[in-house]
Amino acid sequence: MLVLGIGLLVYSLRAVTDICHKDTSLGWRILRSLIVFFIMGYLGVFYYLCDRDDIATADIIFCVIMLFGGGFVVLVTRLSLLSLLKVEKLVISERNIALHDTLTGLPNRKYLIDSLSHQVSKGQPFSLLLIDLNRFKQVNDALGHYYGDLLLIEVGKSMQDHLPRTAQLFRLGGDEFAVIDTQVDPSSIITTINTIHLALENAFSIETYDLLVGASVGVSHYPSQASEIGQLLQQADIAMYSSKRLSAPFCVYDQSLNSNAAEKVNISALLKQAIELQEFELWYQPIVTMNNQQFYGVEALIRWPRPDGSYFCPSLFIPIAEQTTLINQISTWVMQQVAKDMVYFDSLGLALCIHINLSAMDLHDTQLVKKVSSLIKNNHSSQKVMFEITESAMMIDAEQAKQTMNYIARLGGKFSIDDFGTGFSSLEMLRDLPIQQIKIDRSFIKNIHHQDADLAIVKSVIYLAKHLACSVVAEGIEHQDTSNLIHSLGCDFAQGYFFGKPMPKSELGQILQLPLSSIS
Repeated sequence: MLVLGIGLLVYSLRAVTDICHKDTSLGWRILRSLIVFFIMGYLGVFYYLCDRDDIATADIIFCVIMLFGGGFVVLVTRLSLLSLLKVEKLVISERNIALHDTLTGLPNRKYLIDSLSHQVSKGQPFSLLLIDLNRFKQVNDALGHYYGDLLLIEVGKSMQDHLPRTAQLFRLGGDEFAVIDTQVDPSSIITTINTIHLALENAFSIETYDLLVGASVGVSHYPSQASEIGQLLQQADIAMYSSKRLSAPFCVYDQSLNSNAAEKVNISALLKQAIELQEFELWYQPIVTMNNQQFYGVEALIRWPRPDGSYFCPSLFIPIAEQTTLINQISTWVMQQVAKDMVYFDSLGLALCIHINLSAMDLHDTQLVKKVSSLIKNNHSSQKVMFEITESAMMIDAEQAKQTMNYIARLGGKFSIDDFGTGFSSLEMLRDLPIQQIKIDRSFIKNIHHQDADLAIVKSVIYLAKHLACSVVAEGIEHQDTSNLIHSLGCDFAQGYFFGKPMPKSELGQILQLPLSSIS
């Protein structure tokens, strides 16, 4: 019994030693010392009994107690070790969950920051790639988040399988991913980027759908371009958005991109001031009826004058405004100014359809319906209002756009699809949304005499619009022969420099009172 008790104590000593390796608390080290002391005591008792000729009953009882004592120590130490191992496994699991994306199983943003910190601490060069998926938003809006999530899982798997061993993939959230590549030479980075695009080259089969996505990639290098994590992330982000804006496969950060970012911040600040001080001007471009060559209406176009007398280009400041709620304030100002100008057009005896552009952000403005209601209900003039929206604006949140447009349509508002053919709208949207007009983008008009494909597209759009009971406007008419061709194809209205450039309302008032033949 004593030998067995000694064996149990030795076994428990191993368990306590394992615990001491995991937990350096003083109590466990004391327990280990006590177990060693007990083993020595058990050995002493064993030798004492071996020297005796007879064993008394009391000695047997004492040995039984010592055996059970050894068993008790084993039980306590083994259970303590098992509990500690369970806690350790739970901590590892929790840490793994905290550092990995629950949807794709890829390392997450926190893991990326930790990895970047580790790479920076080593002082070895590496590259950071930020990846934003193209066309994923359309998939999510059209099919729902369920299919969007399944697509993200497959995208993550495909990129993970294609990346070289030097690169590690992370998911930052939404449709954004990141890659840390320990290579920095241009050829190796291009190889990594090519593998990313190769991974997204084929359509992903998600249940009954075959879905295609692309990627915009921004690259920044450590330490040649950035020595801090925040700066590295910012540079890669700027490069990624530049890649998306230019529709380029990738973009490597350089100082000029940073200058553009600084310029955008400056313009954003100036925009706020311009809105407060109402520095904008509203110009109008004529729209002509093709059948009788009379003025049908005008498109309201915002202009922002510079102190030197020139003007900021709308293509420069409108996208910046659309990234914030500033675009909502600008659209509010436009509608208020249009309401004032309607009185002026009335005084000239004109009856026009005034086209007002709305952005994607406007369709998500909870106050838009109220603003439009105020414009339409307070309009006691002979002027009408048509709201122009782009295909891409409707696609950002198709359900929200449909709901907002239906509200406005019930108030008496009408809608025209601007830049038709350049976005991703479907025939289903044309069928379900309250659309009264389609504007053919100028990119299809300018080469209509030389490109058979453009001519075919224009013919198809006009045919489609007629059967959907929509009128058609051709944008970008600059020559008489283009006007004649558009007229012969059955287009209802035309707009372009041939009929008149955008101009202030005072100049427009003089133009609209003249015969069209004397202008063109």
